[in-house]
Formats: sequence, C-alpha cells, structure tokens
Amino acid sequence: MRLYVHLSGALLVAAFAAASPALGAGSWRCGARLVGTGQSPSDVYARCGEPTDRAIATEFVTVRLRSGIEITRAVLVERWTYDRGPRQLVRYLTFHDGRLAHIDEGGYGH
Repeated sequence: MRLYVHLSGALLVAAFAAASPALGAGSWRCGARLVGTGQSPSDVYARCGEPTDRAIATEFVTVRLRSGIEITRAVLVERWTYDRGPRQLVRYLTFHDGRLAHIDEGGYGH
C-alpha cells in the first residue's frame, strides 16, 4: 500500500515550518501527569491545560488500494505548542483525526 500526502495551503506549511522540532517521542510528562500518542485533544487539554499556540489545517491523504484504484480523504491536523519558559524544552503535539500522533521536542522556551 502506498500513501500519498498532499498538504492544503501555505498556512499548514508556514505553521509547521515555524516550529521545527528536534526530537520525537511517544509520551510526555506534563506536570505530574503523562500524555501519550493515541489520546484525544480533550484528554491532553485536561492533563496539560491550554497550549501556547494552536494551528489547525486539513491534509488530503490518498491511498492506492490496487492498480488504478485510489481513495482520497481529508484528515484534520492540529498542531499544539507548549512553551513553558526558558527552563523547559518546548513540546509540539500533532493530532491526526482527533488522536495524538506525535510529540516532538524543540529547544528551550521563551
């Protein structure tokens, strides 16, 4: 199975380029609570509170099932940024279709 991804618009590209993460992880300790891939945005919000920034976009994903048959569908992508100041690393959380897909680490915050 091949997966073709087409990003919609410059907004998504600009939002993701501004936050260039350095490292990926499957979980993150947010205060005394742990968040991990597979969780919903409401679960993460309940554990970590309001993110510093949010970007929402639509990504079009095309899947080739067999020769000549392709299915394209829209996938909602949310990118949350948690910047907790100069003593902690910035975290970038990416949600696909309402589930946490990636947790990336950036440099120290502001």
